[in-house]
Amino acid sequence: MTFLSDLLSSGSTAGSILILGLVGAVGLALGSLRVRGVGLGIAGVLFSGLLFGHYGANLAPEVLEFARDLGLVLFVYCIGVQVGPGFAASLRSRGLALNLLATGIVGMGAVAAVLIGRLAGIPMAVAVGLFSGAVTNTPSLGAAQAALRELPTYTDELGKLPGLGYAVAYPFGIVGVILAMLLIRHLFPECDDAPARAHEEATEDFEAAAPVAMGKSVQAFPIFLGLALGLILGSLPIPVRGLPAPLRLGIAVGPMLVAIALSSRERIGSLTWRMPEPANLMLREVGIVLFLACVGVKAGDRFVETLVQGDGLRWMAYASLITLLPILLASLVGRYALALRYHFTCGLLAGSMTDPPALAFASSRTETRDPIVAYATVYPTTQLMRALAAQLIVLLFVTQ
Repeated sequence: MTFLSDLLSSGSTAGSILILGLVGAVGLALGSLRVRGVGLGIAGVLFSGLLFGHYGANLAPEVLEFARDLGLVLFVYCIGVQVGPGFAASLRSRGLALNLLATGIVGMGAVAAVLIGRLAGIPMAVAVGLFSGAVTNTPSLGAAQAALRELPTYTDELGKLPGLGYAVAYPFGIVGVILAMLLIRHLFPECDDAPARAHEEATEDFEAAAPVAMGKSVQAFPIFLGLALGLILGSLPIPVRGLPAPLRLGIAVGPMLVAIALSSRERIGSLTWRMPEPANLMLREVGIVLFLACVGVKAGDRFVETLVQGDGLRWMAYASLITLLPILLASLVGRYALALRYHFTCGLLAGSMTDPPALAFASSRTETRDPIVAYATVYPTTQLMRALAAQLIVLLFVTQ
C-alpha cells in the first residue's frame, strides 16, 4: 500500500493517469446511485475528484491541463455533432421565440450572478462558478476557466475559485429545476396533457432532421479535422474595447459551433460528419469524465474547508437564487405571453438549464414528446450563450 500511496502523491505522469482512472471509476459509480429517481449522474465524477483532491491526490500540472482541456473539447464537439442535424428544424415555427426566452433565462442568471457577487462581496471568480454550477453547465465552467487564464492577473489560486463555486452550487442545480416544475404546475390548466398540434409538427420536423447513422463505422479523420477547425475558430482573438483581454469563442464554443455546422450536412464529398450515437456517447462521456475529474481534484484541497468553515453554505444559498429566479420568471412569460403548455414549458426549462435529469423527470410525467422537443429546440443555443456569458463575466468583472 505504501507503493500505491507514493504513486498517487508522486505527481508523475503514471500516477496522474492512475488518479484520473480512479476518480472516473469511483465518480461514475457514485453518480449511478439514485434516491427516488434522482442522482448525481455524471456530477459524481466532480465530487469524486473533490474527495481525492482533499486527501492529497497529486496531478502533474501538465497532465491536469491537457486532460482537462482535451476532455472539454471532446465533450462540446460531440454535443455539437449530436444536435447539429436537428438544429435548423428546431428553429422553425415558434423556435425563434423559444430560443429568445431561453437566452433570457441565461441573461437573467448572469445578471443575478454579477449582482450577488457585487452586493454579497463574493469574489467574481466564485460567482461565475456559481453561475455555471447553479445550472449544471460544464462548458460554461470551462469557458470561465479559459478566460481566467487569459488575464494578466491570473494565479493558480484564482483558477481554483470557479471550480469551488461550481461544486457548491451543483447539488441544488440538479434538483432546483425539478422543484420549479412542481411549483409552476398550478399555473397551467389541468387539461393541458394532450399534445398540441403545433408541438406535434415540431416533433415531426425535429425527428425528420435527426441523424440516421446507426450501423455506420466511425471515421476518425473527420473527427480530428473537425476538432482542429473548432480549436482554430475558438482561438481567434476578437478585440473588444474596454476588455483586459481579447474575447475568444474558446475551446468550449469554437468546437461546438464547427460541429453544429458540419453535422447539419451528413457528408461533404467523401467525408461523413455525423457519428453513430454509441460512438458519440462514448467520446462525450470520456470527455466530460476527464474534465470533471481534473476540476474536482484541483479544487479538492479547499472544498471541505470552504464548505464547513468558510462561506460555502452562503454560496449555496445564493446559487439557489441563480437557479430558481430566472426559470420562474420565464415560466410566467411562457405561460401568459407565449401560451406554452405545461410539459412543453418543462422541457424548455430543462433545456435552458442544460439539465438531463430534469428532462427525464418531465418526460416521465407525460406520454407526449413535448418535453423532448422543447429541450432539443433550445439546448444548442443555451450551451453557446452560457459559455459566452461566463467569459463576459470573467473579462468584465473579475479584474475590477
